Amino acid sequence: MRAAIEEADLIAAEDTRVTMKLLNHWGIKKPMLSCHRHNEEDKAPQIIERMIAEDITVALTCDAGTPGISDPGHLLVRAAWAAGIQVEPVCGPSAVVTALSASGFDAREFTFYGFLPRERKFLREKLDAIRRTNVPVCVFYESPHRIVELVREIAECWAGCDLCVCSDLTKKFERIYRGGAAQVLAELTANPSVEKGEYCIVADLSMLPPAQEPQAAADALVVMLAAI
Repeated sequence: MRAAIEEADLIAAEDTRVTMKLLNHWGIKKPMLSCHRHNEEDKAPQIIERMIAEDITVALTCDAGTPGISDPGHLLVRAAWAAGIQVEPVCGPSAVVTALSASGFDAREFTFYGFLPRERKFLREKLDAIRRTNVPVCVFYESPHRIVELVREIAECWAGCDLCVCSDLTKKFERIYRGGAAQVLAELTANPSVEKGEYCIVADLSMLPPAQEPQAAADALVVMLAAI
């Protein structure tokens, strides 16, 4: 990662102030511009035009995590490919993979959903939809201010599932909660510092019975009533 930044002519940063801390730590001085979710649509073509006109290399950074994975970056990367510019991925932090490896769940198949809806109605609908896919393991992110409510909804909608809730992975105050959804909810609720840090949640749904589609469940009810 350091070599990529040292070799770049320009840095497109999600937040230049955050990236500056890293540059100062390494003693690197590079010109930067901001490229975040609020301006990426406009900035991406401008950056590509500059790369072509000035024949420069650009490094893309985000505050925490990997560009394009629930973070800004995919529009710039897509524009680079469209312009015939080679994209070189650099191995960096990924809470998804780190949390999966710490969970002990069978992750040969998993689905990543990013951040789930905030409103309870839409959150419930999303959890129900995920359940109907019968995916064995799923991963998502959540902010510290909503983590307890999310786990509470999971404990109700996916009763019997196991969770691995990771906070501030690889950082000084890293903490991992693992167990049944109700157990993890109790541990989170009891933690006075629960609203600090960022969370990655891994849910193991493999032990739950296969979910039925609503129509299939209705048909089963009709059959049972008819039998009676």
